[in-house]
Amino acid sequence: MKMRRAFADLPGLQVHYWHGGQGRTPLLFLHPGPGSARSQVPLLEQFAETRAVYAPDLMGMGDSDPLPNDTPEVADFAAALLEFADILGLATFDLVASSVGARIGIEIAIAAPHRVRKMVLNRVVDTRAEQLEEMKKFHAPQVEPEPSGSYTMFVWNRMRSLYLYFPWFKQKAENARKRDLPPAHVLHTSFIEQIKMCTTAYRVFDAGWRFPLDRKLPLVKVPTLARKDAATLIPGSAVWEPTLSEEPLIASAENLAAFAADAVRFLDA
Repeated sequence: MKMRRAFADLPGLQVHYWHGGQGRTPLLFLHPGPGSARSQVPLLEQFAETRAVYAPDLMGMGDSDPLPNDTPEVADFAAALLEFADILGLATFDLVASSVGARIGIEIAIAAPHRVRKMVLNRVVDTRAEQLEEMKKFHAPQVEPEPSGSYTMFVWNRMRSLYLYFPWFKQKAENARKRDLPPAHVLHTSFIEQIKMCTTAYRVFDAGWRFPLDRKLPLVKVPTLARKDAATLIPGSAVWEPTLSEEPLIASAENLAAFAADAVRFLDA
């Protein structure tokens, strides 16, 4: 099912989103970062085979305007996305979210449990305590344009390294992802999505680092499917081990279909 693009007008900003499919409970998909919902389109197409799907670029990423607050919290992103859902007429919806998008999804589920029917979380607790300070400092710092253009090389090198290492700034054998670089056209697409939001994406990450996961996860009351590390903190949640470890732009059709099928099985049960 081919995804389409559109913009929604919120007070003071525009939100870019991908949409496709129809029927069943609408699915609100919140992408990881750095990047945008563009990187998730092959996976979104899998979900759109069976239901209506809406995938916004998080505010300050991709083609979405940043929130007006220079230091927004996860709660601010959650409130803006609930406004986004209002504009699209989504009274209730399912949530699928990953990484920093998952932290925002958790806050949405806590703030508006009457609107979230079910939630699927991927890669929520993905940073060890001893790594957190390094991640805050190096993973997604503020980037400012300057006349020489050297900032573009920083964004390119970070984007490229993210495919090869985690964390990307620790380029040692023990941090290698043990896979090849994707084709040049995928690198180009990823670079474009990251360079156009390089001055504001750090706000999303900074909010995510400040989000107290250990205190927030036990407050989730909606039916949730999550990896074991997060599920152990969410009362009554179901556990899964996602089969998709690659970015959807480079994942095989089989892996994309398997990931979507696992999530859909939970959503439709």
